[in-house]
Amino acid sequence: MTLLLPQAFYLALSGLLILLLHFLRSRERQRDVSSLLLWEGLHGEPQSKAARLRQQLDPLLLLQLAILFSLVFALAQPLLDLPSRSYDGIAVIIDGSASMRSEVDGSPSKYTLAVDEALSYLAEHAASEVVVIQHSAHPVILAGEGTSRADAQAVLRFSAPTWYGDGRIEDFESLLGSVGGAGSFDRILYLSDHVLADLPENTDIVLSPRVDNLAITAFSVRENVTSLGVTAFVELTNDSEEYVDAQVRLSDGENQTTLQVVLAPSSADRFSIPFPTSRGTVFTARVSPEDRFAADNERYYSLDRPIDIRVFWIGDQNRYLLTALRAVAPVTRVEEIDRADLVIVEGVESPLLHQGVVLLVNAGMTDVVDLGESIAASSETPSAIDHDLLRAVSAEDFRVRELREATFEIPYQTLIEIAGHPLLTESVDVHRRLLVFTADLMNTNLPITVDFPILVRNIVNDLVRVPSEISASSLIAGDFVDLSGRGAISALELRDRAVDYSAELESFRAESPGIYTLRTERGAYALAVNIPISESQLLAEVDDTRVAVRAEEARRHFPLWPLLTALALVVLILEMLLYIGLTPQLRRTP
Repeated sequence: MTLLLPQAFYLALSGLLILLLHFLRSRERQRDVSSLLLWEGLHGEPQSKAARLRQQLDPLLLLQLAILFSLVFALAQPLLDLPSRSYDGIAVIIDGSASMRSEVDGSPSKYTLAVDEALSYLAEHAASEVVVIQHSAHPVILAGEGTSRADAQAVLRFSAPTWYGDGRIEDFESLLGSVGGAGSFDRILYLSDHVLADLPENTDIVLSPRVDNLAITAFSVRENVTSLGVTAFVELTNDSEEYVDAQVRLSDGENQTTLQVVLAPSSADRFSIPFPTSRGTVFTARVSPEDRFAADNERYYSLDRPIDIRVFWIGDQNRYLLTALRAVAPVTRVEEIDRADLVIVEGVESPLLHQGVVLLVNAGMTDVVDLGESIAASSETPSAIDHDLLRAVSAEDFRVRELREATFEIPYQTLIEIAGHPLLTESVDVHRRLLVFTADLMNTNLPITVDFPILVRNIVNDLVRVPSEISASSLIAGDFVDLSGRGAISALELRDRAVDYSAELESFRAESPGIYTLRTERGAYALAVNIPISESQLLAEVDDTRVAVRAEEARRHFPLWPLLTALALVVLILEMLLYIGLTPQLRRTP
């Protein structure tokens, strides 16, 4: 029982006044008799103190005291705590963060288990109104005010977890405030894999079971300044009670490298992984073995530069060469040679270029190489050396009608030759890489062979791309991503699916992790989006005692003051009737 106004019991002291007035009132009554002779010499009947006290306490006094105490008790507003399974309102708060995607025994995920618990709770507790809130870093109201229990159950069945991070207690209170506040609900059901601090007292907490987790909790890539390739930085977390023999596989889409490590129980270790063979822009780090939370076994990173090959073209544009380039990677023609990853010169004399990667096709370069007269070579078979640019290429299948005699003024290496004349050469110095193809492509069978796109792929894979900007920004699922500064946007895709974005605000919300491709007039950019690291970090131990107290059977408060007021009224009427009945006996006889 609960008293809302216990101070009212001070009014019970007024009962002392009633007792005082009662005992001060004379109990003797005068009677007219004819003579006192009959009473002379008689002694009063001896009585005990208890008997004399009973004579003083008449029924009217007891009824008056009963009226007083009934009114005082009613003014204290007593509430009787009664078990109840029927409420006016229930708020269901279900954790929709990424960690709720973890698989558990007997259920596809923690979220599915939480939905089943919520459905069972609503089936056992009748409510005229149910509110459903999905709590995360970006909480939403799934079912608002006025929703029936049946509709709320349907909403829960069709809901799904997000890829967002955990919500805060401030978000919890804000959304509850938007639907009337915590005080407007008889019960609040909170389902999650962790406990928020300072939850309302009328909250029932249902926790999902904890599962072991092996995760990548940090991943970034930096280009090497003084050498080729990149260096990756990876943090691995072993959230289990056993040692784990783990393998990290780092890939840029074309090449990959691995690292084998042993992780101690409940630990986090950081590793630096050299990746000198990388020439890519988009990187993926994956840890094995697989566990019950696969979402954090893989993380993404993208360098802040276009993923397409930026080509500056001098002279004629050969459609076969352009097609072979586009078969390897997206290609964007640029108008500024300083922004180019590859310079192609075809059919004309090129001015002297001091840096970058340059491909001369039936073209010369001032002070570097001069192409002379054409040489017939249709009957000759090319021969090639063992070189990275010729990986998987069968030069013997090339057929060349004629090529041009080349005179070099710099050191060079012949990769493919015909009858002692160079067909493909390479010159490399500190700032420049020069490839020279001394024949017109249309005088060869290369455009129709399978070896030509392979040769182009090898050239592209070995490109030293324009360095990216050093950026420490990390894109998180659920956040709005700024797309400005990259030119007019033509498309945004995730795994070849179109993604909605705001053209006016030049932004979009990344609903799920992955590599997004942003296509603009300046080229195609990769945007790497990951789940929040907080979803994979070691969780604090749950206070089971606190949860058990919060989750005890719900009770309703039944007000008793109306009954006590009615009782006081009944006793008052009874006292009035009793007084009327006793009055004739107390009247004086004339």
